[in-house]
Amino acid sequence: MFSIYPMAGHSSDFWDERRPGPRVAQNQVDSQCPSFTTTSDAYPHELFKDVINPHEVETFLHGADCYSVPQGRWTTPNTSSVPEVLVNSIFNIIRSIVGRFANSKEPGVEREVVNTFYAPGCSGTNAWGYRASPTLLVRATGPSFERPPPSNPQEPSPYELGFSNMSTYFSIKPESESPSDKEIVDEMESYARQIFRDQPNRIHVRSLTFTENHARLVHFDRAGSQITPPIDIHKYPGTLIRLIAGLSSTNERIMGLDDSVQWTIIDGRKASGSVATTSPSGELKTYPIVERIPMARDSIRGRATTCWRVQDPETGEEYVVKDSWRPSDRSPESELLEVVKGIPGVVEMVSFESCRGEVKDMRCPTTTRQYHNRIATRITTKSYGPPIYRFTSVVQLLSAIRDAIGGHQRLVGDDIRMLHRDISHNNILLGKDGAEKGSRGVLIDLDMAFRALDASSKVTADQDIGTRLFQSLSVLRSAYLKKRSPAHDYLDDLESFFYLLAYIFLSYRPDGTPLPSGDEGPSMVWGWAEESASAALAKKRLLFGAGPGASRALRLVEDTWGPVCGMLFDELRWWVFEKRDEKDELLGGFPSESVANPLEPLYSHRAGHYAEVLSFFDEAIEAVQGSAPTPAPMHSDAPPTSSRTPLFDTLQPRTHSLPTPPTAPTQCRRSTRIRDLLQAKGGPSSIPIRSSKAPILHQLEQPNTQLRRSTRLQKRRLEEEEQLEAPPPKAKRIKKGLRVTTRA
Repeated sequence: MFSIYPMAGHSSDFWDERRPGPRVAQNQVDSQCPSFTTTSDAYPHELFKDVINPHEVETFLHGADCYSVPQGRWTTPNTSSVPEVLVNSIFNIIRSIVGRFANSKEPGVEREVVNTFYAPGCSGTNAWGYRASPTLLVRATGPSFERPPPSNPQEPSPYELGFSNMSTYFSIKPESESPSDKEIVDEMESYARQIFRDQPNRIHVRSLTFTENHARLVHFDRAGSQITPPIDIHKYPGTLIRLIAGLSSTNERIMGLDDSVQWTIIDGRKASGSVATTSPSGELKTYPIVERIPMARDSIRGRATTCWRVQDPETGEEYVVKDSWRPSDRSPESELLEVVKGIPGVVEMVSFESCRGEVKDMRCPTTTRQYHNRIATRITTKSYGPPIYRFTSVVQLLSAIRDAIGGHQRLVGDDIRMLHRDISHNNILLGKDGAEKGSRGVLIDLDMAFRALDASSKVTADQDIGTRLFQSLSVLRSAYLKKRSPAHDYLDDLESFFYLLAYIFLSYRPDGTPLPSGDEGPSMVWGWAEESASAALAKKRLLFGAGPGASRALRLVEDTWGPVCGMLFDELRWWVFEKRDEKDELLGGFPSESVANPLEPLYSHRAGHYAEVLSFFDEAIEAVQGSAPTPAPMHSDAPPTSSRTPLFDTLQPRTHSLPTPPTAPTQCRRSTRIRDLLQAKGGPSSIPIRSSKAPILHQLEQPNTQLRRSTRLQKRRLEEEEQLEAPPPKAKRIKKGLRVTTRA
């Protein structure tokens, strides 16, 4: 029995549940390139020429039952009104070629052609509306392939098939029904997506589509796809033989796999694996794989980031190996990671391979300028904790965000001058148990980071950079402001930190368990993840000001997380609102052409801005700790061992210190408000208040170091407080496609 699994080894919930909106395009060139390219006529005849020599081709043709030498053609029907006749004839041809040229002397390495035309479970449709399984395919065994889980665990079958053990596939249609180039690419892409997903070390996927007289090669890689013109299989039988032999090769590198990643196969399943890469000492070293870190990818074209947690076989230290395909016009992430080594709260690189291959080396050379070339890179970093949404206590969550903001402050400092530009739930990791202050949260993924240099000191806000749900309003507005958009600055990243906090407050409970997707909070959050930047902007704006949407969000946070987190949410929300308003006032609504640095009056307070934001978190953490006389284990500063298996295991925290934020004049006043709020809610009143050398009244009378809040903003806040009791609108269930994927 044959069974094709749409996602071998994973449930659909793993990929669809709780995804925070699409990861938007990372380079506009990709969207400007055609969806596929067409090769030259000569290209398929030159491909795999070294795989089989001409003498072997001639010997095969003279001895094969599926080819007539006198007639000079394969035994396919001239025309066929019966689909299975054409399918069976092509099947016999492919099986003969694979049986002759795709043999291996290595044990456990095999290739077998499978006809699914009559196979049960293969005639349905997949998620893209095409046949669930390719009509013909090559089943593979070897160090990069594994049999998918059986459809019936009680009666496992050794012949079950999935995209995890498929080397290549073939589509067959009569000449009279030959589809257009785009239709061919779209159908073949629906299968290539699943092969890339279930074979994490796949570099490219190649396949063939057949008619009675012609074949076409379709190629997929991280820059997109290409298709050859029709090849006359009767006129060029040698070309067909080489193409089928290359696509089915037992040499994994020829077939399109990265053989630096290998597995030990036991009973058809991957039992253990290894990655060979550069060690911290610069030598090639093979590391056992502890686990593959799951990452949902919807598109073939893109960075295709894949991460492996590995362990040094000699020292036992764990690292994370990150494979990705960067655009060739972007600097390697390794260059930025080299600059930020040793900064608390920022990922630390230990080795890298900056160029492991390029897309242009796999493509037809005549199409070079028709797609965006990408370069394979590999970076090895120290290992940390799981992503921030895997928190288990309030203190752990707030401490992680706080220290990630501290790391961000060091990045934007005058000595480094680097903007992250992709603050998201996947790009902040938790520190390990017992991590010191400054290392409880770690910023990762500098792929989209920008470093201001003398030659290029600014970068324009771009709605195509980052993760939609966490983008600032200024970045979202770039969708229609285009070249008039202001520069992306540290305030945009700090605003993204607020959306991260809001996303977690509205989507999770304080113990780390997710709220049902149909609840009010998640329903509100999914609106920020709209694919359209203008739609996301309109819904995200409702979070600010004095409207019912803002009041509802605050009520939901307080109801689920309590008054301390509600206060933190509200303070940070208003801080973001005020800074954005000040920014807009200085710009006059649009970037100023007459003033060289119109935002300098705002940027001159950068240190104070970070000090104020960090103080919000410090006092909230202090209040949460003080409000629980006997803290539950999940609310301890060092999270206990949970039943969840961590994706990473952190290094010992570094001792570098972060700048100590100056005591803000509003700190004591805010702590008093938290204490009073807890008393009003019936909670304990023994909230620790930060000590100060000056009396509270004197502190309140001191001039504020921040830019003055306008009277209009104070009025808006008073209006909001009057609307806090307004009845909330009914929660709206959002389509499944906008859910968040958690890396479980």
